Amino acid sequence: MKIIFIHGMNQQSYDADSLRQHWLNAFQSGLNHSHLDLELNSLDIKLPFYGDLLSKHKLYNNLDLDTLLPKSIAHLHLPFHLRHNSTIAPEPHPCVSALPDFNPAYAKSLTQRLAVFTALTRDHAFKELVLFLNHYPKLHETLIHKFLIETYLYLSNPDFMQEVHQRIMSYLHPELDHIIVAHSLGSVITYNLLHQYPHFRIQRFITLGSPLAFKVIQEKLVTPISRPPQLYGDWFNFYSPDDFLTAFPLSNSPFNFEPPIINQAIRTPINNPHSISGYLQHPAVIKSIVDALKCKK
Repeated sequence: MKIIFIHGMNQQSYDADSLRQHWLNAFQSGLNHSHLDLELNSLDIKLPFYGDLLSKHKLYNNLDLDTLLPKSIAHLHLPFHLRHNSTIAPEPHPCVSALPDFNPAYAKSLTQRLAVFTALTRDHAFKELVLFLNHYPKLHETLIHKFLIETYLYLSNPDFMQEVHQRIMSYLHPELDHIIVAHSLGSVITYNLLHQYPHFRIQRFITLGSPLAFKVIQEKLVTPISRPPQLYGDWFNFYSPDDFLTAFPLSNSPFNFEPPIINQAIRTPINNPHSISGYLQHPAVIKSIVDALKCKK
């Protein structure tokens, strides 16, 4: 059984070895928090690295989140009907308890409290902005092009997409079972790749902080959107209510296929809710990986 970790965008500060170690450290921490004595060296874990391809194309990510918001984000309130649109189905699964995290009520200093409240206010404002943008895919695409170069390149440049796919496929084996754990843009890449190359065997597909619910992403995917044909196990989708980049569960159309995606809301650290560390350390994510390993024993 092979575990394939698929990373997201903006990893140019790492190389293949250092990023793999970053993910393994988070995974090990999650195992420790869950009191699971699982030896990582006994597992066949691969992490295809494509972070260097952006530099090859002589581009770089220019993601400055503060430039997307008014100067006073505390007063950013979108119309009520946009923030609570009926097309966004309520998540049926309760939010899993978080790992121990910073509690502003017990902050030791005013600086710590201000940092937490600033992060909470920022994330609230970005979530409202994302809800708004999902109604206007063309505007959303313009912002992706300007601020998320790697995402735009993958969705719009066939050569770049093919290079990324080749990096990942070099770690997949047509005669072995795989557990794929994909974060952020990595979930979009994996979904696309599995529909274009259906000869791999996937026991479980786990998406973390996935932007697949965004219409601007869906318009660039292989259609019709459907369950990957070679996935014979469950699809788990973990998202955080504090993560503005993944504001929606994958439960509405076009993701309301059978068997359904198992959406699970979890809490990730408020200072960086989209980071892989927050997702991969969470007990519910750890359980979804370990349970899949047990199924083949």
